[in-house]
Amino acid sequence: MNSLQKTPFPNRIWHLFKSDALNISRDPILLMVTILSVIPPLLFARFSTDLDQFGQTHFSVETLSTFLAPCALLLPAYLLGWVSGFLLLEDRDDHTLLAIETTSFGKIGFFSYRLILAAMVGGGLTWFTSFLIFPNQPIELTILICGLVGAQTATVALILLALASNKVEGLALSKLLNMGILFPIIAAFPSPWRLFGGVFPSYWIGEIYMLSTATYIPTAISIFIAFGVHLIWLAAMLTISIRRYEHL
Repeated sequence: MNSLQKTPFPNRIWHLFKSDALNISRDPILLMVTILSVIPPLLFARFSTDLDQFGQTHFSVETLSTFLAPCALLLPAYLLGWVSGFLLLEDRDDHTLLAIETTSFGKIGFFSYRLILAAMVGGGLTWFTSFLIFPNQPIELTILICGLVGAQTATVALILLALASNKVEGLALSKLLNMGILFPIIAAFPSPWRLFGGVFPSYWIGEIYMLSTATYIPTAISIFIAFGVHLIWLAAMLTISIRRYEHL
């Protein structure tokens, strides 16, 4: 850690990034989840027509893929967020954060690095997959959606760190957390009561894509609220994470 303290800031980031990449490559589960995060959007884009045929045959829903598209877009965020959150839990369990706190980088700097990296990877992956899932989407909306999915990736990571005491609890919590992938479907119900789903950050992807013909909030306002909800969750989970860390 002394070498990290004496290293110029850009090189510190690069050093941490290489260390994370090495840790992921050495853990078969983390490596598998990281690789799998790329696959769901590709499979969805390839078999969306088959999904529509399946929905029409079994549920009398002609455009099943339309309702599942936001979920496919969010899946990588949850997988990559889990990887990032699990690495943070591992650092806390191994007391790596205690060592980092003695450097000028500090725990806040380390948390910021991990969360920004997770958001950049999640948002960057969305940039490519969104053109497959929503080929006719305006470029301005694509940029905003990438920001929201990036924020969702960081949120998932922080929820794991805030609510799980160790890696075993993190694995159990991830199963419950993954239900959030389905929350955008709530926006398909033609009722104003669906807006209560807005307390969950992932819900707003479905509202922005107007899964229901009944709209109660303009898209621009939905985007604004979506970023606000993500920021509230990030701030709350970061506060809890720091408090739990200080009481270790």
